[in-house]
Order: sequence, then C-alpha cells, then structure tokens
Amino acid sequence: MKKLLRWIVVMAALVAFAFATVAVAADFYVVKDAQGKMTVVDKKPADEKSVVKGPFKTKDEAENAMKAGAAKKPVKPPAEGC
Repeated sequence: MKKLLRWIVVMAALVAFAFATVAVAADFYVVKDAQGKMTVVDKKPADEKSVVKGPFKTKDEAENAMKAGAAKKPVKPPAEGC
C-alpha cells in the first residue's frame, strides 16, 4: 500500500512539473500595430499579418531584433525592370 501511494505521489508531482514547465515557456514576438509602432509581446497575436519577427525564447532577444530591424533602412527598388 505504501509503494502504491508513493508511486501516485511521484506521478502527480511529475505531471504538475510538466504542466508548470509548459506554462513558463513563453515565446516573444515583435509586432507592428496599425500606426506602425513596433512592440514586443509575450503571446502570439491572432492577426498573423501584424507579426514582424518571432518567436524568440527571451524578451531580450526580441527587443534586440526589434532594434536591429528599426535601424535598417528600406531597400529602394531599382528604377528600371530586370
């Protein structure tokens, strides 16, 4: 009886640990709103078109990617065709 109770307690602890690990592992995304402002969010937006970059494992990675993307100037297309 003691072995069965111990086994149940260990299994319950493992299941609780697995759920806690999944809940902690958040992804971060760089998104652009309607006004063109870029921000970092911790949930994937419902509108896929607003996601600029992501997912990132940490908020720092997402912020660095946002700053690097904002520093780049847009590429001007050639005046003549190919």
